[in-house]
Amino acid sequence: MGEFQSIRPFKIMSVVMVSIAIVLTIVSLAGPDWVSASFYEGDVKSWGLWWDCLKVHASFEMCLSADWLAGCAAMVFLSLIADVLGAALGIWGLCAKRRMPYVLAGGVCILSCICMVISLIIYPVMFTQEVRTNPDYNAETSDFEFSWTFGIACGTVFFLMGGAIFFFIRLREEEDAQPMKSVDDKSYFSVN
Repeated sequence: MGEFQSIRPFKIMSVVMVSIAIVLTIVSLAGPDWVSASFYEGDVKSWGLWWDCLKVHASFEMCLSADWLAGCAAMVFLSLIADVLGAALGIWGLCAKRRMPYVLAGGVCILSCICMVISLIIYPVMFTQEVRTNPDYNAETSDFEFSWTFGIACGTVFFLMGGAIFFFIRLREEEDAQPMKSVDDKSYFSVN
């Protein structure tokens, strides 16, 4: 009989969740629609993390402060780097069958989640403050709402927290690990 290896379903799920978070973070980083603003002329313009000025019509251009916008983009980019590092540590833990890479991956996922949450707090607060306090923007803007890319960034937080929790879960070995036959087992079956 060959050796038995163990499968860790919680750790595999956490690597999958962090991988999904990587894709969602890339979409939220590159997406153009964090905020959709409606103007009185009927135009609807969208802001992402990379646009600080948009020309609404011939006589009006709406510009946001570049410092907080760049800070939000940097936090999401740091979150992406931490996502990739967390996934790599999780895969290393699956291959090495040690606990330390999982703990490191969970810590990195929490750091990534914190960066994303900071960006998700700063962006709406600062955007709302700039639109409401600037009389030109407030006079031109009829309404604004946070759009689909902002929602994807919020969803990223849930996947990161789920991945971090599953990285930290440690059950007793017989409950956590499911036996799986090794590929070295060469038992043959004969058909009569």
